[in-house]
Formats: sequence, C-alpha cells, structure tokens
Amino acid sequence: MANKKRELRFNLNDDDYKAFGRYRILYTEQGRKMVSRHRLTYLITAVMIAVLFTVFHVDQKFTYLMYAIAAALVVVGIVFSEKMVLKQQDNAIEASKGSAEWVHAPESVIRFDDESFTTTTGEDVQTFRYEEIKLMDLTEEGIYVWMSDTMIMPLPLHAFQNMDEMKELYKWVKAKNKEQGGNAAE
Repeated sequence: MANKKRELRFNLNDDDYKAFGRYRILYTEQGRKMVSRHRLTYLITAVMIAVLFTVFHVDQKFTYLMYAIAAALVVVGIVFSEKMVLKQQDNAIEASKGSAEWVHAPESVIRFDDESFTTTTGEDVQTFRYEEIKLMDLTEEGIYVWMSDTMIMPLPLHAFQNMDEMKELYKWVKAKNKEQGGNAAE
C-alpha cells in the first residue's frame, strides 16, 4: 500500500445506509438495546393481556385463547424482534425516498497519509491521527472506523476496486494505528 494511491472517493447510497444500519443494530450497544426494548415491548403487551383477562372475568375459553395469544406474542417478540427492527429500518429508508428526510450526502473524499487521514464531505473537513481510531471492523459491505462510541465512519466496498483492495487498506490502517500507539489493532 506504500506506493499506491491512498485516497477514497465515494457517495453513500441507500444500500450503504441500510448496511450501516444493519451493522449498527447487530453490533453496537445502542443497537442491541433497541432490539432488547423491542422484545420488552412484546413481553409487556403479553403480560398486560394476561392480567387484563385474569382481572376482568369473561368466558373461560376466551380467557384461555387470550393467554395463548399472549404466549404467542412473547415467542414472536423474542424470536423475531431483531428481524423486525432490521425490516423497520429498511422500510424507513425506502419510505424517505423523495421526501425532505432523504439523505443525499455529498461526495466523501478520504485521504490516508503516513501520519494522519483527512475526511472531506462537502464543506466539512476533519483530520485525524490513526491513534485516535478506537475500533475497526471489516465486513462484506465495507470497513467501519470507530472514532468514538457515537462516531463511526463507513467506508463502503464500492469505494474500492475490489474486496482485496479493501482488505489491504484495512490492514494498512490497523498497522498505522498500532504504530502510533492506538489500540484498534487488538
């Protein structure tokens, strides 16, 4: 990588936002909390149905039917919450198309120098040292560079010529992080 061009130019598209959202939901603390809250909602709903039909007596067969529905809600909530949250996110991105909420980020340019890297998106220009990277994840969709718990930079696969080039940059940046005393390489 030393003699190769170390600059990425890309525009994030809807697929990138979906992949990033999927990554965030499945692999970050906030995402896991979101799924847990979703499961909890189903559990609370089921408990409320059971309590309602226990306190207010109706036909016994109907009460048992409501207990069965409550139990089914618990099972659905526990088993399918992750998939439902992911689907909600995809639907929200699709629904935002053509609206004021539709995100069209300007072109991003990231230049990787020996001591630091610079990100330019529209008018926003930021420079970071490699030691500031907290964590890096390589997925099939891209590289996710964690600068903090709330700032994660996606580098999508389509910004690279191929997966091998993406893996090469990933290894190079991790080596730079380690060289500068960072801990993202651990």
